[in-house]
Amino acid sequence: MSKESINKSDEKTQDVFEIIAGTMNDFREEMEYHDEIGTRIAARTRTIMRFVFITLTMSSIYLVFMIYQMSNSMTAMTTHLEDMYSSFGTMSQDMHQIARMVDSMGNSISGVPVIAESMSQIDGDVRVMTGSVYEINKSIAAIDNDMLSINSSMREMTGRLYNMNRSVNLMRYDVNEMAAPMNSGPMSGIWPR
Repeated sequence: MSKESINKSDEKTQDVFEIIAGTMNDFREEMEYHDEIGTRIAARTRTIMRFVFITLTMSSIYLVFMIYQMSNSMTAMTTHLEDMYSSFGTMSQDMHQIARMVDSMGNSISGVPVIAESMSQIDGDVRVMTGSVYEINKSIAAIDNDMLSINSSMREMTGRLYNMNRSVNLMRYDVNEMAAPMNSGPMSGIWPR
């Protein structure tokens, strides 16, 4: 082999190495660029997921607090309505006694026509009042039934809120499972487990 062919062969080898080195350098730069983009996307996704979880947690806590407050108010209201209902029952009994007393007074003074006529009018008024109290008692009983159905609805809402809270916890678990690959790369330890 001549010296010239050896030089040409060395030049070709150097050209091939330079091409390979340039290609590897381009490949390395491209991979660094993709790695940087992947890191940015992972950071943004992590921020969005944290915001979503914080929002869901705060909404759940607020809903539980509101239902708890509403349940307490409903319980107090039911207690007051029951007291009112019993008071109206006592008032109705008192009105019956007053009506009987007025009847007895009317019978006692039936000899005096003017007083007897006034007593008859009073007796009629007391009867009207007794009827009104009876209607009020019926209305209070209807309100009491409505309060029972409201309490039942509140229990159902509490159950649904419990189910929603469980679903949020399951979603949190699923997202943590999805985030597991991100915790194994360059961002290991940043994403909460």
